[in-house]
Amino acid sequence: MASNKAVLLFAAAVVAAACVLGTSEARLGKLGRLVITGVVPCNTGSLIDIATSPAFPNADVELRCAGKVVAGATTNTNGSFAMELDMTSALAAFIGGCTLVVDTPLVKCNADLTDVGSLVSYLQGPLTRLLGGIFHLFPAGFSFHARRD
Repeated sequence: MASNKAVLLFAAAVVAAACVLGTSEARLGKLGRLVITGVVPCNTGSLIDIATSPAFPNADVELRCAGKVVAGATTNTNGSFAMELDMTSALAAFIGGCTLVVDTPLVKCNADLTDVGSLVSYLQGPLTRLLGGIFHLFPAGFSFHARRD
């Protein structure tokens, strides 16, 4: 009788382990999605205030991690953009290894802004806001970086 209980207990343990391994493999294969949204300002300076700056329509926004472009988007007429990517290719975004970069010349949104350079922003957002497997991040504030020749 004791051996039947041991066999039953062993079988239950094997089934439980198989379920846990299957669930872990599924989680490892798909960590979730990263969604980055924001507004690009048409201005120069450090930590440009979105509320007082005009928007930058039709600007190309790139997410660069370790110097490599991993995602991109184009702003709409209101200067807003949204990009989405698989978390497995964007874990560096959570440890500060990624930046948003806009190389589109500012003269395209304001003829008076002839400075040559890029708008750059780090990412921010609470890691605790995982909703349905989606992490939402946004620009920490764009700053103009003049191009040095």
